[in-house]
Amino acid sequence: GPVEFRRNKPSHFDGGYNPEKAELWIKEIEKIFRAMNCPDNQKVNYVVFMLVGEAEYWWDSTRRLLEGGGITITWEVFRAKFFEKYFPNDVRRAKEIEHMQLKQGNMTVGEYASKFEELGKYSAFFYHPDERMKCIKFEDGLRPELRKAVGILEISYFLTLIHKCQFLESFDHNKDNRPKSFGPQFNKKRNNEGKPYDRPQ
Repeated sequence: GPVEFRRNKPSHFDGGYNPEKAELWIKEIEKIFRAMNCPDNQKVNYVVFMLVGEAEYWWDSTRRLLEGGGITITWEVFRAKFFEKYFPNDVRRAKEIEHMQLKQGNMTVGEYASKFEELGKYSAFFYHPDERMKCIKFEDGLRPELRKAVGILEISYFLTLIHKCQFLESFDHNKDNRPKSFGPQFNKKRNNEGKPYDRPQ
């Protein structure tokens, strides 16, 4: 019940224009709901107590409009209205475009993979039933020499692809952490040969 919900110490939400904060708040609330097996018909009752300030005023007016229109306010209705207000489609679309255009650039494989996953939730590639599609998108953003090295392997599992990229990256690790080349150069003597390497996590 409400006591159990509050025992999980849910955060308050005060509105404002911060789409990522809004999304994280909803995820936090839904995580609590799952942990306590909250019934769907109680979710809205619990969550509105966590709205304060501007967000509370927004919900009061939105609720009146919905009830005036004869709409039953389920959790899905609340969630949709919440995102419509605090994480609008144009912002979501901008995130999707950022993901589609993401390139590794000067990032390590680990940094690129983290950014790819962070933005990936806004892209259809992220939820494609064939994981190979996600791998292809990741490969497209890699630096050319690394993309060429892993592309021929046709890896179909995302974690395997990341580990393979990190493995290749470690061969040519240098002082600025940027892999320069792959292939025959692996066997050449290098100034930093023999130095310890901290594999990216």
